[in-house]
Amino acid sequence: MIRTEFPEALYLLILIPVFFVIHYIYIRRKKQRLKRFVDNELINTIVPELSYGKLWTKFILLNLAFMFLVIAISNPQIGTSIEKSERKGTDLMICLDISNSMLAEDIKPNRISRAKQSLNSLIDQLSNDRIGIVIFAGSAYVQLPITNDYSAAKTFIDIIDPSMISNQGTAIGEALEIANESFGEKNNNKSRSIILISDGEDNEEEAVNIAKKIAKDGVIINTIGLGLAEGALIPINKKGASKIEYKKDANGSYVMTKLNEDILKDIATSGNGVYIKANNASIGLDNILARINKMDKNEYQAIAYKDYENRFYIFAFIALLFLVIEFFVFEKKNKYINRKFFFGKE
Repeated sequence: MIRTEFPEALYLLILIPVFFVIHYIYIRRKKQRLKRFVDNELINTIVPELSYGKLWTKFILLNLAFMFLVIAISNPQIGTSIEKSERKGTDLMICLDISNSMLAEDIKPNRISRAKQSLNSLIDQLSNDRIGIVIFAGSAYVQLPITNDYSAAKTFIDIIDPSMISNQGTAIGEALEIANESFGEKNNNKSRSIILISDGEDNEEEAVNIAKKIAKDGVIINTIGLGLAEGALIPINKKGASKIEYKKDANGSYVMTKLNEDILKDIATSGNGVYIKANNASIGLDNILARINKMDKNEYQAIAYKDYENRFYIFAFIALLFLVIEFFVFEKKNKYINRKFFFGKE
């Protein structure tokens, strides 16, 4: 397991592109100043030692040294010993709809962004619980296997985007099956719950039948409906577009996406859970979490790294190595050193 003690230091790496822009402007202006006094054909004769390539080489070496120095400052650490502990908590799988209809803005800022914000807030309230995520549109897959690593969970949530699944649709039944399988062996697990977050645009009865089947395994299925009954247009993100465009059907009419509460209510009822309609104030995860916390807890073994060793000196040494190399690269052409060791004949 690798981590950094001071991850905020890595933000300094953002300066590297800025350095490149500044250096490019510096080289360009240097060339312009030289051209004012000397014709292009005479530059090699008058200034034979001039080498813009070496200026760029030295600059790149300095940036490499800077990059490794920043990494060293963040102090990378490696876990050296593992600690096992017994914990009690719930197993929770999130099924999140990422179809294009979830980009509708009837729930601000849009349906999927609001769901992600609420999931991050949910994680902050978990304690000794395990969480996993299944994303779905026209198909479904596990985006985050069930874990008690909340930092990893938040990272996975932040990168969720409708573009992650190209085929459109709302495969609710498939998502529920995959979520149920992700719990692993049933054993004596008493607290297993699925939270389905969707606009419900799926009219297949198969999803309800699957929910009934899963409920027989003792899994509670709660559902949250995102969207408004009156519906909203579906934004289309097009590169270079100056204004927002909306999805149209084959006849050129705008497509409205409406919340389908009926199927979400049926799934919740079949899964012995509750259905909650989200609004702009809350999407209802707090209410569902309160119900889950009343369930009996599972016992499981958590594994975590206990001791970490610093590895900053490795990156500091690499940074020093690049600085030494940069020191021996001369800005001007040198027929004895640079030609022999660095660049060959010029």
